[in-house]
This record gives sequence, C-alpha cells and structure tokens, in this order.
Amino acid sequence: MKYHQRDIVEVSFLFPDGTFKPHPAIIVSNDGLQEDEDGMFYLVLITSNDWINPQYSYPLTDEMIIGHKFTKPSLVKCQIIAGYVERDVVRKLGSIKETYFNEIVDKIVESIF
Repeated sequence: MKYHQRDIVEVSFLFPDGTFKPHPAIIVSNDGLQEDEDGMFYLVLITSNDWINPQYSYPLTDEMIIGHKFTKPSLVKCQIIAGYVERDVVRKLGSIKETYFNEIVDKIVESIF
C-alpha cells in the first residue's frame, strides 16, 4: 500500500455541482480498512476557503505538517469525507503529525455525529 493514514495527498475532489477540482486531503481511514476494502481509503478535504461552515473546520499550521507547507492559510473541512483509491491520488504532499491528526479525528466526530 502506497498511502497511509495521516498522509496528505492531492486528489480531484468531486463537488456537489458535479465539477472536479484538485484539492489536498488527509487520509483518515486506517491501513487495515484500506486492505479490507481492496485499496479504498477515506479522505477529509483541506481548503483555504474559510467562509463556508467554519464551525466544522479545523485550522492547519505549518508546525502540524511534516514535509509540506501550504501557500495559503488552510483548514480541514471535517464534514467533507469521501472515498478514493490509489489511482485517484495525483501526488503525496506530506503528512499530519499524530497529535494533530487525533484532534482532527475528534473534530470529525463532533462535526458529523
């Protein structure tokens, strides 16, 4: 398996209007699920757009990320999760440090459930 939980990857994200746009995202599903699901993993969207439903967002800073720096202030949109497979990934950008990843997971649970 090429990608793992906590990796930040770029994918063509499908929006509600049917368009696709390249976006960074964090893999939130674990490696065991990816193996059981024949390579399917689940991502949460990262964006620089902070005006849509900010109550579901988790702000990112450079010190939270290993191997990448965003050019604009960025947020994890904790309510936007989608399933992808390895061939959908354009490239790997970096990864989220474990402490911050755990906070993001808590925010996802708070936002969705």
